[in-house]
Amino acid sequence: MNIRKGKGVRRPVATLAALGLAFAGLAACGSDSSTSSSSSDTVRVVLAAEPTTLDPIAGARSGQVVWDTVIEPLVPTDLELEPTKDGLVTDWERTDDTTWTFTLREGVTFSNGEPADAEAAVFALTKVRDEPTSILKSFWTNAESFTAPDATTLVIKTKAPQYDLVNNLGTIYMIPPKYYAEKGPEGFSTAPVGTGPYLFDGQRAGRDMTVVRNPDYWGDAAKTEKIVFSWSSEASQRLALLRSGSADIAYDLPPAQQKEAKEADLNVITTESALKIVGFLQTDKAPFDDADVAKAAALAVDRDQIVEGIFQGAAAADGGLLNVKPGEQPDEVVSQDVAQAKSLMAGRSEKVTITYPAGQYVNIEEVAQAVGGQLEAVGFKVKYNAIDYGSLVTQVAGGELDGLYIFAAVPNVAVPSFFVNGFVRSASITKNCGSPELDAMADEAVTAADAEAAEEVYDEINRIAVVERNCYIPLYRQVYAIATAKNVSGLVYNPIHASDFTGVTVG
Repeated sequence: MNIRKGKGVRRPVATLAALGLAFAGLAACGSDSSTSSSSSDTVRVVLAAEPTTLDPIAGARSGQVVWDTVIEPLVPTDLELEPTKDGLVTDWERTDDTTWTFTLREGVTFSNGEPADAEAAVFALTKVRDEPTSILKSFWTNAESFTAPDATTLVIKTKAPQYDLVNNLGTIYMIPPKYYAEKGPEGFSTAPVGTGPYLFDGQRAGRDMTVVRNPDYWGDAAKTEKIVFSWSSEASQRLALLRSGSADIAYDLPPAQQKEAKEADLNVITTESALKIVGFLQTDKAPFDDADVAKAAALAVDRDQIVEGIFQGAAAADGGLLNVKPGEQPDEVVSQDVAQAKSLMAGRSEKVTITYPAGQYVNIEEVAQAVGGQLEAVGFKVKYNAIDYGSLVTQVAGGELDGLYIFAAVPNVAVPSFFVNGFVRSASITKNCGSPELDAMADEAVTAADAEAAEEVYDEINRIAVVERNCYIPLYRQVYAIATAKNVSGLVYNPIHASDFTGVTVG
């Protein structure tokens, strides 16, 4: 999802170049120069991981920081995570309980010349709802039909009332129908085309990706001509590249590197993210198909200790699942109780595998080890399974995992139904907690008149799924940290992991 401010204030694009071993060696020598050697027309951004795909239909949002510069959502959000009318959709009306009518911006075209009209919106929506490889298909099961009465009018009919439909359009990225159909997901990912402020300019496999300013963008032009994105899984190397002048912006810095960046007089941007790290229990498989064992695991974990010990407070402990916006707290949480956990284990020594995406999130290895140590303290025998993020997503969606896996709950839109559809329903991505009872409650919540009316139902869903059944062990919200060179300004980052690079300048 992205921060979109439409005509007059556009959103961001980032760049970074993983500049190879020569630069890594230079950084290792300890140069403290914070003056970028790049042209003022180029921004070099270094990310923590290479995007697995630039196809917004099939791709996890880890690639959004790159594709979001080229491809735009139908409905952007502001910094308070509310939908706005200054993007590709300029107005909407709820015609009746199950019908919504949207007005699209007139005259917008994709960079390849195809019209970015209502028919294109229907194409994108249909792909997201119906494609087997769609990462968000479970979020659109309530959509009955998408039609385009004319070029600027989109009508969505739902099977049942849905008060938060507008929010969900933030997950729909506009793609050119003919080009996407011709190239397919893999071909599109190699050379994405959109309506955004930047054009995709190519990639060097395993090294970097480049976007350049779109001269025909419908909104205000981006200030920077080019953004080069590269990546390094080592936070120390990302910071070293920035300190040596080989990069302008470094993403995803742990507390130690944040402190070092401040001491080097670099700019450090910190934002409490809506992204939260959660332990998912596969409650349909041993050992967590035993309710007492699942409860014992939940009671074993001390999230406050993890936040203080690993992040020195640079994360926010959070025991809920459906409290989506930063600062929101659930009514009930599970707190550590070692004595009760041991009692539930009753002397058993259950084997459990902890699977986690190596290098994907700040200090994730340490988090996995900390959770494992706490489980071992109450009687579990723990084995660790570190895999790459793409493999984890595939195995989660395929139901291939057992035990506990650590995964980020990333709300592309700031409404509880996003996590309910993604994780709680029987047809969800994770499929680790679904039941007819929770499905019925989810239906009740989303058909409420508004968010306030739905809140009580969502609170009860959270209580059942997290506190009673222990399908999830919520851990913490990530406090996201980005460092920039002193001569870089204008980067905007919001809690839904969206970056706006359009105002970035290198002075």
